[in-house]
Formats: sequence, structure tokens, C-alpha cells
Amino acid sequence: MGPQIELKLGLQEDSFPPKRYAPPALVDTSMKTRSHPAAVKARAAILPRDIPAEDAYRLTLLQCQWHIAANISAVVEAREIEGLHQMRVGFRRLRVAFTSFGKHFRNSELDTLKDRARRMAENLGPARDLDVFTEELLEPAAQANGAVESFELLRARANDARRTAWDFAATHVLSPSFAAFMADLNSAVERRIWLDGAKNTTPFDVPAQELATKVLDSRLRTAKKKAKRLEDASDEQIHHLRIALKKLRYTGEFFSPLYEKKNVEEFGERLSKMQDSLGAVHDVVVARETLARLTAGANDHSDSGISFAAGIVYGWHLDRATHIFKKSVKRWKKFSRTEPFWQNETKH
Repeated sequence: MGPQIELKLGLQEDSFPPKRYAPPALVDTSMKTRSHPAAVKARAAILPRDIPAEDAYRLTLLQCQWHIAANISAVVEAREIEGLHQMRVGFRRLRVAFTSFGKHFRNSELDTLKDRARRMAENLGPARDLDVFTEELLEPAAQANGAVESFELLRARANDARRTAWDFAATHVLSPSFAAFMADLNSAVERRIWLDGAKNTTPFDVPAQELATKVLDSRLRTAKKKAKRLEDASDEQIHHLRIALKKLRYTGEFFSPLYEKKNVEEFGERLSKMQDSLGAVHDVVVARETLARLTAGANDHSDSGISFAAGIVYGWHLDRATHIFKKSVKRWKKFSRTEPFWQNETKH
């Protein structure tokens, strides 16, 4: 990789030497064969309607841990694009799970695990960003504007950076720090460390559905607060709304087995559409930041061609995002009127 390609790669928590892997072709989820471990999506924990809050918390953490571990082979052995994405989703879900059961399920040890989960995910970020850029952002813009030589140069540079980022991600997943985190998470669940120092154990015995109503109400209020004046929102405000909606969605998924499936699906469908709209708007930010790194230091004739292609890609997505954002405002109005599934049925 040329020195002009700069990646913001994270730092390992230990001195694990970077291993250079032979760069096999990255595979899409459509190529699910026995020789390529497939990506695994999240699954809802099995929660009986009358389950106590503590048992629901423990099962939710275990389910998040399973989701992460289930995608290790897809990342390391197959280098599957969706596998890396699902592993990052697993870490995001885990971080949200740590804060989805109220203050009684928080202590310094759990907060430390949450922070470590964030660092684990950050080490996978550059590879995922370049997957999105190469597969979803560069190609549509290139096809819409003609396969000119400048796009070939930009594509080659993006692929070079992508291989380096994937080498780093795969090394990280095989590192002692990653294994230690997974072991510590498992130990924390087995030891029930949320009980450490707890003076009152009553909150752990309340029905999970009773706790869910309070937490989901809080998540929804936060999202609505972030969505105020959405039509005039800045990139940063849109980003904060996206995060709030993700927290609402994942928390809803954690507690969904406690409610009627029909109500959950209707709410989830509208929430998902809202997230998709804001995600498309966020693509402009991803494109801008990735292009800035790929074109850093461009000053000779060939590099000027790359800068030209980068400008076309960014402009194409900026125009697209402008139209999508208008739909986002309309979708928010529709979503905000949707009856929350946790308020839409009689408790069992």
C-alpha cells in the first residue's frame, strides 16, 4: 500500500504482532458454501413472559456473546463481508444490552466491559467502512457516471486499503486481547457481577416486562428529543438520532419475546425504514471521510485523476442523500405516530 493511503486503524490492547494474510477475495453472503463459513445474524433470546429481570439480562448478554463468537470463522477463515458486519452488530448490541436493564444492572466492572466492547468494535471499523465504500458507495456512482480511468485508479487504491484493513481486522479477532475479552464476558455472566455490591436485590426479581416498559419508554423519549427540528438537522444531529434509534431498536429486540409478535413487527418495520433512510444520508459522511483518506497527498497527474473521481463519487451521493433526507422527515412523522408495541397490549 502506498504511503499516501492512510487508515485510522485502532491499537491492539497487547503486543500481538500483525500477521500478514494472503488476501483471498472477499466473499459476499450469496456465496455460502461449505468451504466458506457463513455469517450469522442475531437471534432473540427465548424469554418466557413471566421471566424475572435478572434472568432476562443474563440470557440477553449470552445471546450477544454467541452472536459475536458465531461470526469468528466467517471473518478469519472466509473473510466474508457480512460476517464482519454481523460481528460489529454483535458488539453494538452487547453495548446496548449493558444499558438496557436500568441502573441496578450497572457497576464499574460492567462499564469496563462495555468500554472494552467499544474498543473491540473500533478495530473492525476501518475494514467495514471500506467494505461499504467499495461495494455500496463507489460502484453505484462509478456506473452512473461511466467507467473512466480515474475510477479504476480510485478503485485500486480503495481495494489496497481494504486489504490492509481486513488484515488488521482478522489479526485483531485472533489476538489475545479479543480472546481475553470474550473469556471475561463469559466469566462476568457466570459470576453475576451485577450483584456485586448490590444492597437491594429486589429490582433483579421484578418481571422483565415491567422493567422493559420503563426502559423502552425512555429510549423512545430520547429518540423523539433527538428528532426535534429534523428538517434542519446537521450531520452531527442526524448521527445522534441514528444512535438513539439503534438503541431503541436493539432494546426492543431484546424484549420482543415478551410481547405479541404482530405488534412488535409493525413497530419494528417502521423503525427499520426510518433507520434505512438515515443510513443512506449517513453514507455521505462515510463517503466524504473515506475519500479524504484515500486521496490524502494527491498532487501528481495520476493522483489528480483520483481526486476527480472522488469528487464525482461524493457529489453523486450528496445529491442522492438530499432527496432521501426529505423522505426521512416524512417517515419520521409516520413512525412517531406508531403505537409502541410495549404499550399496545395488556400485560400477561
